[in-house]
Amino acid sequence: MRLLSVDYSPYNRGTMQVDILLQLADALSAAYSDAALGELTTEEATKSLSFCDIEFGDFASNIAMQRAKEFNQNPRHIAEAICLKLQGHSVIATAEVAGPGFLNIRLQDSVWHAYLLNLDDQYLFSQAGKGTSVNIEFISANPTGPLVLVNAWNGFYGDVLARLYASQGYGVTREYYLNDGGNQIAQLGRAVQQAAGAVFAPEVSEVLYRGSYIDELSQRMADQYGGNDAVQALDPAELGNVVQKIILAEYIQPTLKRLGITFDEIYPESILDNASTVQRLESAQAISRHDGAIWLDAEKAGLDKDEVLIRSTDNLETYFLKDISYQYGKLVERGFDRAITIVGPDHHGQEKRLVAALDLLGVSGFVPLWTQTVRLIKDGVEYKMSKRRGNFIPLDDFLDAVPVETARFFFAMRDTNTHFDLNLDVVTAQNKHNPLYYVMYAYVRMVSVLQKAEENSIDVSLTSNAQTLPLSERALLRKTLELRQLVVASISTHQVHPVLHALIEFAGLFHDWYEQNPVLKADVDVRSARLSMIFHLRNALRGTLELIGITPQERME
Repeated sequence: MRLLSVDYSPYNRGTMQVDILLQLADALSAAYSDAALGELTTEEATKSLSFCDIEFGDFASNIAMQRAKEFNQNPRHIAEAICLKLQGHSVIATAEVAGPGFLNIRLQDSVWHAYLLNLDDQYLFSQAGKGTSVNIEFISANPTGPLVLVNAWNGFYGDVLARLYASQGYGVTREYYLNDGGNQIAQLGRAVQQAAGAVFAPEVSEVLYRGSYIDELSQRMADQYGGNDAVQALDPAELGNVVQKIILAEYIQPTLKRLGITFDEIYPESILDNASTVQRLESAQAISRHDGAIWLDAEKAGLDKDEVLIRSTDNLETYFLKDISYQYGKLVERGFDRAITIVGPDHHGQEKRLVAALDLLGVSGFVPLWTQTVRLIKDGVEYKMSKRRGNFIPLDDFLDAVPVETARFFFAMRDTNTHFDLNLDVVTAQNKHNPLYYVMYAYVRMVSVLQKAEENSIDVSLTSNAQTLPLSERALLRKTLELRQLVVASISTHQVHPVLHALIEFAGLFHDWYEQNPVLKADVDVRSARLSMIFHLRNALRGTLELIGITPQERME
């Protein structure tokens, strides 16, 4: 069973997809009161509801078990008292007590028919988040090489999460944080110089970036500056700064375009005011100085050890200090209400110290998220993805082999708390084992039958409310309601994969229903009802696909 939740904002209460739950919650509250059990708010009633097995009802409530201790009664006795009052309510078809005190409730057909007629391609949208600004920073790969496979997961997850936030009325800014400073840029310059013939000490050489793109950039710099000797003579940091701009413009941004991801802001690290951050931490008495360096005081921050902010060896600011400045800037100086940062597996575990530092500065609203490692499996062999060794998988190569929307679906449907072995054979399959194919085939079937009906001058938008709603159709409608619930829940859980899994389940329910219920050859009243069902489900499915960034296909090869 899956617990339900309802957004009680005034923006949502009038919409049918929410009202169907509010009608049930109101009925449950009234029955609770009529049974002389006291007051049960609509919100409390809703929180007691869950989806149950469709054979037993549309919804179940555990309110009797929640309140049994309060009344010092057997929960089943409480459930029976509520059930008796529920059975006379206008929106309730049946109510039964099950097990230790569950209430299994089935709504009237008329309630579901009204819900069906309000299903359209905007049914997942609301204005619940209106007036709240959210900055979602993701991918933010260093401008030291092409995007790689793990960036795809970070990117698709971030983009779908941004879409879900926007669908609920939040003001969303997609941001790419550009690490255009620090030692890595100098290392990039040295890598280009090494490709131009420069010789570095082994301990320096072995950590420099490698790959065909470095060779290409080295040749380009030689052409620009007048030969390899001229390239070798340049300051590595200055050379790296020139090269990173080329990588961003000619390697990273074109790949982002292929992914279908557009950023509202590219925010450079180089403009951060880190000196002011140190001063703020000093004012919070959270700075300690020892060993020639400046540290965040562990005792003050509630950490296990001091964290260095400015190093003693070279007086350089650490990435930790820059991260504090960056998040402070978003939440205080730039005025975002929430700042979500999605990082890759290399940064997992570093969020605790950043949250602690922001707490010291009195800043809230920072939400750290992450994706895990990705392994691309081909012919039983794992490809490595290190930019520095030159044997990484450029994301463009992956997108040459896998359609971008298929990649989007596969990555977005994966739980970001688990590692991902991505099998190319499954991703490229054109059958029911490919989840996107399976979902898209459901859409194609809907479109096809509606087109055939229109070709025969049959009105597809009308319905016959006289038809009893079979369990299979109740299950379909209930699944759309569950999708709505999961979209709302994603704002607090920051999980997008449950939405895609429910979408796959919806497709499965539709395929089963479609294969067992003739449409165009059915009796007129049945045909009308089934066409109306398909018409509205088609609209809902189209809107759901578009919401997650998938283009609905009306034909498949």
